[in-house]
Amino acid sequence: MNDFMLKLLIVAAFISIIVSMIFATEDERSLAWVEGSAILVAVLVVTSVTAWNDYKKEEQFLKLNAYNDAQNNIIVLRQGNHVEINFNDIQVGEIVQIKPGMNIPCDAILVQGTGVTTDESAMTGESIELKKETLEQ
Repeated sequence: MNDFMLKLLIVAAFISIIVSMIFATEDERSLAWVEGSAILVAVLVVTSVTAWNDYKKEEQFLKLNAYNDAQNNIIVLRQGNHVEINFNDIQVGEIVQIKPGMNIPCDAILVQGTGVTTDESAMTGESIELKKETLEQ
């Protein structure tokens, strides 16, 4: 209810009801409230539709976030076992099995692999992919 126009319409509706009831003749007084009440009903409808729309958008947003979180699972070596976890749960010292196209939000040392290149532009601003070598090389 932070919309200025809705607040203005509510005030106008009450002013319309009050003025219509004061200046209406005896014959018109039974229907004098209709115009102001119609404005209030319109405000109620607009507010209800907006609230429902916002609720549905939030629901879709939560579903999309849940789907994206499910896509961010990786396999790590934790206490000698291969475990599938979300990449937000990576702990220091864990060995991560990487696959082509993966995004891993951490600094890492390549233990085993060949031909691995990384895009570190988000961290360093460098747009060129960097070739990574194992510790032995």
